Amino acid sequence: MVFLLLEENMMVHMGRVLALVRFEGETAVLLRDGSVMATGFTPPTLARRSARFVEKGKALAQSLRQGGKIL
Repeated sequence: MVFLLLEENMMVHMGRVLALVRFEGETAVLLRDGSVMATGFTPPTLARRSARFVEKGKALAQSLRQGGKIL
């Protein structure tokens, strides 16, 4: 998994992530540069969402290699 999907249109590269901390209904994403991002998703949910994103990308790449079109 290369990207962590935080919200609908927000993601962060895993190389920038230092830690995920769950506190009072939010997950804080601590970044290596000292900044913090927040999401309402739990760490296991973030992992599942990110894994699905990667699988969809792989399926799309395979389709394009076989002559498919992006819809």
